[in-house]
Amino acid sequence: MKIKISDIVSATKGHLIQGDPETFIDCFSTNSKEIPELSGKSVLFVPVMGERVDGHRFIENACEAGAVAFFINDDHKMPSVAKNICAIEVADAVKALQDTAAWYRDNFNIPVVGITGSVGKTSTKEMVAAALSSIKVHSTKGNQNSQIGLPITVFGIDKDDKAAIVEMGMSMPGEMARIAAVSKPDYAVFTNVGVAHIGNLHSKENIRAEKLHITDHFNEESILFVNDDDPLLHELADPSCPARPALVRRVVTFGTTPHADYYASSISVSGDGTDFVVNYPLGENGSLGSIHVHLAVLGLHNVRNALAAFAVASSLGISTEDAKKGIESYRPLAMRGNIIKVNGITLVDDTYNASPDSMKSAIDVLGSMRGGTEPIRRRIAVLADVLELGEDSEKEHFSVGTFIRDYNAKDPDHRINILVTVGNDSKQIAYGATADIGAFNPEVKSFDSNTDAIDYLKSEIKNGDAIVVKGSRGMHTDEIVHALADGRAVD
Repeated sequence: MKIKISDIVSATKGHLIQGDPETFIDCFSTNSKEIPELSGKSVLFVPVMGERVDGHRFIENACEAGAVAFFINDDHKMPSVAKNICAIEVADAVKALQDTAAWYRDNFNIPVVGITGSVGKTSTKEMVAAALSSIKVHSTKGNQNSQIGLPITVFGIDKDDKAAIVEMGMSMPGEMARIAAVSKPDYAVFTNVGVAHIGNLHSKENIRAEKLHITDHFNEESILFVNDDDPLLHELADPSCPARPALVRRVVTFGTTPHADYYASSISVSGDGTDFVVNYPLGENGSLGSIHVHLAVLGLHNVRNALAAFAVASSLGISTEDAKKGIESYRPLAMRGNIIKVNGITLVDDTYNASPDSMKSAIDVLGSMRGGTEPIRRRIAVLADVLELGEDSEKEHFSVGTFIRDYNAKDPDHRINILVTVGNDSKQIAYGATADIGAFNPEVKSFDSNTDAIDYLKSEIKNGDAIVVKGSRGMHTDEIVHALADGRAVD
């Protein structure tokens, strides 16, 4: 990426206070401390106005560290920096970053696939990238899906890329429309409608409506891929659905029933992963093709992710065999459902983040595990607080507990034997799991800290146990995984 300062000034409708308009930059940064690490890069510093810290305080530090340009909001005083450093005055630095990224994206005539949903965006993005791996694809690194992260992702597109996959997140009204105006997806995958950020948006219908702004820049060839197993997304397949945006002319569905365009059958789970058959349309006459797939990850949600990836790959002209090969090579990012076999136990590290919906998926994963040649003796769920649920926190945590209670009653042979909760809010999970006393209720232990939970688990776990660990990132439940992975299970 190389962008001329004069083009940035034009894209942002800004004003060049000082510096040479012919200067090129090839990197943007919002952190003055990282600039020395960007060796050989011509950096433009973006001062972000945070709730507690104003990034304009660090402009001088950024320039001393090697930045060749910076944005400055028009209500701020010009700092003392060298005269050869380009200063671009704008109304809002973050908006200027987004406007520049939107201009940059318009320089590429390649399909851009946006990924959104309440749960599973990053895993789906990685699986779509794997399905398209037979061509050169640019995709979001990690989970850079925010108002700042998405523009940075867009700047990574280069002239050799044949497609781009961008993860798109939001937490407040208006945010999806802003980043959609930056990346302008031609295709979009909508994974599910959950309760993450419901405190800001108040209802699932509002969450769906906000996330559907991902389609704001669709064209006549665009496709919206939706999870047919999600009731609110299933509705979108009907052209007369009032919630379906006018620009969405075609919807392709994926799911676990034959109602979907791409659906999974013959699903089986072992300690080594998930096997299933992808059934896919061969043409307009309703005939179907099928192909067996082995995923090195667990869970029905990952089957749906793979189906979405197949659907996208097919729509972009990737062969079925190439899509299968790519998807089977997929490995989860750290703390996103990684399977760890250690001293006779199977440990599922799903600690990157959590929502009530993803916790329920984790319970499905744990219950579906069969162990293969090493039968699973007990299933243990370790669940910590889900943060940022606002006034719905008690209700949503309790719903996870009742889900576990009902799961055990429905399938007692593969029930959750032990439930461990960590934190204050997650005690509601324990209450929900034992709200009605039944023969198959889990044994429940609640702790205030990871340390106490670790001490209990180390004394309790035995060979043949399967354990899933999950909680919001702020609960640091990866500490539990590390302690158990380094520890030793006993008979």
